[in-house]
Amino acid sequence: MISEALKPNVQDLQKDVIDLLEQISSLMHRASTALSSDGTGNKYEEFKQEVDEEAKKVKNLELRMAIVAPMKAGKSTIINAIIGQDILPSRITAMTTLPTEIVFKAELTEPILTLSPEIFSVFQETFLALQSKIQALGIEGTRQKIAHYPHLVKLAEEIRDTVEPPSRTKIFGREEIIKILTKLNDIIRLCSEIVPLQNSLSQLMNVPRIEVPFCRSQNTSHNEKLGNLVIVDTPGPNEAGENLRLTAVVEEQLRKSSIVLIVLDFTQLKTKAAEEVKKEVQKVIQLRGKENLYVLVNKVDQRTEGDMTPEQVRQFVAAELGIGDSGNKNRVFEIAARWAFCATNFLLELQQYPDQDIEQMITAPALAQQALGARWETKLKKVSAEDLQDEAEYLWEESGFAPFLDQAIDALMESAAPRCMKSALHLSRSRLENLKDYIGIRSRAIAQDAEKLQNEVDLLEADLHRLELCHDQLKQVNTIKTQLHQELNTILNDLKKKAKVSLETFLDQEEYHRADFINKRGIEARNITNWFFKQFRLQIEMKGSNLIEFETSREADEFAEKAVLYAKQRIDGLLDDIREKTQRRIETARKNLIVRLDSETKPIIEKARQRLKQAFDVELSLLPPHLETEDMEVAKPHIKSQCRYIDQGYEEREVEKRSFWHWLWIVPYKETERIKRPDKEVNYYTVSLEELVSQINCSTETSIDHINQGINKYLDVDFKQQVDIFFENLDGYLRNYRDSLKQAQADQKLLQTEKEKLVEELNSLVPDAIKKIKDANICIERVDSLLSGE
Repeated sequence: MISEALKPNVQDLQKDVIDLLEQISSLMHRASTALSSDGTGNKYEEFKQEVDEEAKKVKNLELRMAIVAPMKAGKSTIINAIIGQDILPSRITAMTTLPTEIVFKAELTEPILTLSPEIFSVFQETFLALQSKIQALGIEGTRQKIAHYPHLVKLAEEIRDTVEPPSRTKIFGREEIIKILTKLNDIIRLCSEIVPLQNSLSQLMNVPRIEVPFCRSQNTSHNEKLGNLVIVDTPGPNEAGENLRLTAVVEEQLRKSSIVLIVLDFTQLKTKAAEEVKKEVQKVIQLRGKENLYVLVNKVDQRTEGDMTPEQVRQFVAAELGIGDSGNKNRVFEIAARWAFCATNFLLELQQYPDQDIEQMITAPALAQQALGARWETKLKKVSAEDLQDEAEYLWEESGFAPFLDQAIDALMESAAPRCMKSALHLSRSRLENLKDYIGIRSRAIAQDAEKLQNEVDLLEADLHRLELCHDQLKQVNTIKTQLHQELNTILNDLKKKAKVSLETFLDQEEYHRADFINKRGIEARNITNWFFKQFRLQIEMKGSNLIEFETSREADEFAEKAVLYAKQRIDGLLDDIREKTQRRIETARKNLIVRLDSETKPIIEKARQRLKQAFDVELSLLPPHLETEDMEVAKPHIKSQCRYIDQGYEEREVEKRSFWHWLWIVPYKETERIKRPDKEVNYYTVSLEELVSQINCSTETSIDHINQGINKYLDVDFKQQVDIFFENLDGYLRNYRDSLKQAQADQKLLQTEKEKLVEELNSLVPDAIKKIKDANICIERVDSLLSGE
């Protein structure tokens, strides 16, 4: 993490920046008061409010820390230990499917779960889709589909029988929160098994947020900073992406977090599971990079003689995962989450109910079991609350959580604080420069000759007019737009050709290599089609190259769903590549446009600068386009129900007959005859591969057209709009000077005493503004120094 020398600097710099912002706010208030008589002070009152808002952001830094467990390693216990109470649901099988934010609020007495309107809407839509599917399958068909998750059967029955989906957006209390979170996670899991093509979950970007009180008794040097800590509980990338359709929301949460903690199980470090962990960690590294990754090795309380030492654990993590090597030894922490959880859980209950007897405390037995040894039940009857508090604080220290939390918060401060402070300082410096320029010109212009003053006003009016003409006559924007249209159309047309699927190549080697859910080991290209069918464990039959035959409707439906999912994965990969390529090309065009705009407008600005001896600058803030990343919709092919008659052949049967020639019909005789059996009627179901391929190609073209529409909207609206903003900013700077001179003309008409008083007030503001600009520049240099050391 950060060095010992840097640790106090982040804290000290934050304090210095807050002090400076408060001084700038005070200066803006003085300017607003001094200029209140003529109405120009309103602008500086608005500046004051902006600076106050930035100061609030620096004071209340949100420190985001994501926790990922590629293996079952006690992640929920770790988070519950930091919180001080058991609030996250946990079970033997994988529990976390939906990322969840946990925020600390000192004033709370009970936790609160909040579901945003977006989350509420998405889950209602998912609930209704599940209900429809479960009712169609029947509970027995549903049970077969979720055979690997028997605990979901009860939820499926509940969804089937529920008249209306749940409607609460705020949930209070630990028990209710656990119940709701368990249900939300199980709904996602159920959706992945029952309706894997349900798209609403993939569009989810917000996550549930739990606000919790935190335990003030923990002996942690950064305890006061817990109030700014946001913990994000996330599923592993593989868990989120394979079937759960949550890749986008997990990636977004990992990117938004300042640091990411990867949890490993000490008892499984050298097992077969370690290889899978290695793959999962690589996915996190691809998303977030190594710089902000840290490793928690949990369950070290189970270490026995002969197990890896702490140093060997660090070496193992460095060698296997590439994290915490010799240059970053403080990236790996050994912890005992169960110890920490028992300690904080007890301390929080003691904090909330200080007068409660030991025998009434719910958390006392669990703490005693961990802290008092084999005879804990007997000892618990003899100890006092103070004794148990000492044991809890000792157990907390021994758990390894104290140094982990201290250093994690230091790392978060180092990462989050500089960026937040730099943004606040840049805005405040800009407002100070506006104040200095306006006041400086106005105070000097009051004493100028009226004719000379009017001449300067006229020259600025002419500059503004030239700027307007430059804007109107600027042809580069249209040229760049035309070139971009042509280049991007070529890219999209190439994509259409590449993405198009033919009947012959639907299951060829290229698609096979692209499909994530296919296990490639031991599969030869020539056997792809047969292997693909075997994956569904279906008794199917190809009828030529077009129709695929199934014995049951359920088998046909399952094949259609998985075939569509397979196609979506292939196309989604191509669409992601093209979005990235398109955005890179537009970014290049954006930079070229900045150069051209600068060359067109610089002479006008330079003239005004030289004439007024005031330097100012403005940058084009042209943001890259947001291209839609919504899931491609592919309709399932129609499943046709048909029947046929199968020839059952003949059978031999003895029949009794009578004949005149045989005892004059008196005595019967037996004769064997061949009798045709009735034809057997058999139902069967077919999926048209030709229809499926056609729908895939149609959906692909629709998705590409959506990207094209997004590009066109950006070029026709946003691109031009940002150019307009560029000129408005330049225009605003020149108008600021012109208005200052015009106000000076009005000031010249004041009485001499009023004029002298005004000039004195204005002159007192300028030196303070200049000093604060210098102070801001010094703070920005200090921030840059911290950022460059990352």
